Amino acid sequence: MKKIAFSFTLLIGLILNFELQAQDNIYTDRPTQTTSAAVVPIGAFQIETGFYISEFNDFFPGNFAPNLKFQNISINNTLLRYGVSNKLELRFYQELIKSRFITDGSVSESNPLSLAPTFFGVKYNILKNNPKWPDIGILANLGGGIFDNIGTGLQTEIRLLLDGSLPGELALSTNVGWAASNEFESNSAVYTVVLSRSLNEKLAVFIEAYGAIPDRGPENHSMDAGLTYLLNSSLQLDVYGGTGLSNGSANLLLGFGLSKRFLK
Repeated sequence: MKKIAFSFTLLIGLILNFELQAQDNIYTDRPTQTTSAAVVPIGAFQIETGFYISEFNDFFPGNFAPNLKFQNISINNTLLRYGVSNKLELRFYQELIKSRFITDGSVSESNPLSLAPTFFGVKYNILKNNPKWPDIGILANLGGGIFDNIGTGLQTEIRLLLDGSLPGELALSTNVGWAASNEFESNSAVYTVVLSRSLNEKLAVFIEAYGAIPDRGPENHSMDAGLTYLLNSSLQLDVYGGTGLSNGSANLLLGFGLSKRFLK
């Protein structure tokens, strides 16, 4: 029943109509896992913040504890963006997380709140509004457990960002890249693909596939779908949900958030 309901959600997301927001409206990198090639306007400051919960039903290999679930709760995840020029933005990301184990519907073990991960980044727009090519950007992040030890050491990530359009007023964005942790001891290829359409000038929907292919451990392949609603030209709300497609993925993902842009 769960898979049927989720498939129906994805089908609805494909049917609805999406249009890219005009330049005078806020455009965001949340709630998708995909980062757009667009940068915030020069001198603009943007806050993108939210909450999500992910749940793993098969947290331990071999499923030796079938009644045990693991939940990762992002009490708050915040991305700060500042436009340095028409092509470059500075970024800062911080997350406040809490994890816990659920046995037979009750919390059996709960870990304290942690400030992790912390990332400093830059996004550069390489190409924009060329009729023959998609918009192209590049994203680089560097960070880790700066304010809290999360046991993953130095983390770094670099992505190529592509935004384009398809017939039928569809918008397609994709990321391909590489991520590393533990001082480059663990490496992964990462990818995202998101297909978007709008219902009207304020309400938009998306469907997305994303994942990571590490050099060790299980692969992570997932899908999500959601809605964004433009309250005004500088304020956007979002809600989304998803599920994993592989053993290394969360069985359930639910989240919501808001984004606010401040112009100079």
